[in-house]
Amino acid sequence: MPTDQRRRGERIVATIEIAGLRVEHAPGNGPKVLFVHGSGAGAWCWENFLPWFAAAGYDCYALNLRGHGPNPPLPDLGRVRLLDYVGDVRAVLAELGEDVILIGHSMGGAIAQVVGERAALKALVLAATAPVAGVKFQVPPGNLWYLLHMLRTLPALLRKKPIPLGWRVMKSAALNKIPAEHQRELYERFQPESGTVGMEILNGDVGADLSRAAFPILVISGDEDRTSVIAMEREIAAQHKADLIELPGYGHMFMLEPGWEAAAQKILDWLRSKGLAAER
Repeated sequence: MPTDQRRRGERIVATIEIAGLRVEHAPGNGPKVLFVHGSGAGAWCWENFLPWFAAAGYDCYALNLRGHGPNPPLPDLGRVRLLDYVGDVRAVLAELGEDVILIGHSMGGAIAQVVGERAALKALVLAATAPVAGVKFQVPPGNLWYLLHMLRTLPALLRKKPIPLGWRVMKSAALNKIPAEHQRELYERFQPESGTVGMEILNGDVGADLSRAAFPILVISGDEDRTSVIAMEREIAAQHKADLIELPGYGHMFMLEPGWEAAAQKILDWLRSKGLAAER
């Protein structure tokens, strides 16, 4: 049942509960879309896309993974596994029905790949996605702050502790295309993330075979992304025989960057090309 409602533009977005998780909902009459956020983020990272796609006719949902506000905090967040997050998405899909367009960003893209292996989706969109087994995670070349962050957090990763997302690495690797005057404000919205999940992605411990998927797959990423670098995104698209859209001049958080509407339109045009249009 709805717990909160607010207006974004011309669309009402409600916070509801599904499978024990807080989920943002922007209603529409067309196909259902479920958005999955990335590391340390929340449903808030889809605050532009959710009402925009609802205005295009889609019935839109964005979940908050366990331990991510406004869900209750988890004292053992550092030990949460990628498959635990996969379970969260599957639980929400069980309520919505698997006949859903699934869109995952960054870590959420890795989760979505694993979910897609066993789900009868309408389509899968991997936005600036992290890899699963078969594609090695690539450290952004020449990014000193990223390398220092990796070294500083390695002990916590090994001890399976929550990993804080450092300001300097986030500014250089994830927020580099966010206007400077808004970077700090956006950074403050992030929270620590599971060290276990971080190690699983770095080591390629979890795989997904989408080679026989009956639904279309899209990988979409900015060519100035310094977290999910474009060379890695190309490998992921090849791994899954997916379509690939490269966004010139966009970074890791392209759904919040200036010009996000053009990126959203690219996804919408792709969905329509696959016969997944929604009537407004």
